[in-house]
Amino acid sequence: MQHYLVTGGGGYLGRHIVQALKSDGHRVTAVVRNKASRAVDATSYDVLSSTPDVFEQLGRPDVCIHAAWENGFNHSQDSHLDNLPHHIAFLQNMLRGGLKHVATLGTVHEIGYHVGPVSEHTPANPTTAYGIAKNHLQRVQKLLCEKHGVTDQWLRCYYVVGEDKLNNSVFAKILAAVEKGQTTFPLNSGEMLYDFIDVRQLGRLVADVTSQKSVTGIINCCSGEPVTLKTMIERFIATNNLPIQPKWGEFPSRPYDSKAIWGDKMKLDLAVRASEKD
Repeated sequence: MQHYLVTGGGGYLGRHIVQALKSDGHRVTAVVRNKASRAVDATSYDVLSSTPDVFEQLGRPDVCIHAAWENGFNHSQDSHLDNLPHHIAFLQNMLRGGLKHVATLGTVHEIGYHVGPVSEHTPANPTTAYGIAKNHLQRVQKLLCEKHGVTDQWLRCYYVVGEDKLNNSVFAKILAAVEKGQTTFPLNSGEMLYDFIDVRQLGRLVADVTSQKSVTGIINCCSGEPVTLKTMIERFIATNNLPIQPKWGEFPSRPYDSKAIWGDKMKLDLAVRASEKD
């Protein structure tokens, strides 16, 4: 059994990471910025205002899964760049305090416009504030972990779905439109190929990957299977029996959205197999 610290432990994904870790018998400290969070059993601590003794304050965890992030569904928010120095300070304080294993959640938006599979070697060229901030933090984390000689894992997440009322995805917007009585929903062409992964499955993968230390660095936490947005939306409407019709081609795609992008899960499979041996 290990002691895990999960920042953002009451968030959309954090809750599922905490649940998966606890189901494996680990001791988990879920950190939230306020008790109004959805986390039932959580510690209040603002990681964006960390102090040099944060490692001691939060119980000297064996592993820190840094999932806390503001406005992750709004890629242009100033907060991504404004908060970046505070995320760096948090990691520095934890590592200086004695942390031996850090795993931070990344995003496919670090890559920028790209067509095809994404591996840990794919060059990053982010074009949004969100992607730029995450990409910068990944490089800083790698540098700090090398300096302190600790385990470095960067868990690059793709297009997360499931429990859609709790996110700000197109699926959440379709549900909101149904609640307002709309019978149609305007969309782009829907022909883009993306890598979708359910939030519950992703929580399980994060728990598995961080339970081992032999596979490190950038690890794509993904399905590895490209599916068109149109297929996912039509499946979502049918599965939930929603009285709404998509209207395709009503507006263009965002200029930074790739036409086809998905994760190479070779390292992920290695990490999961390694976790099964530990």
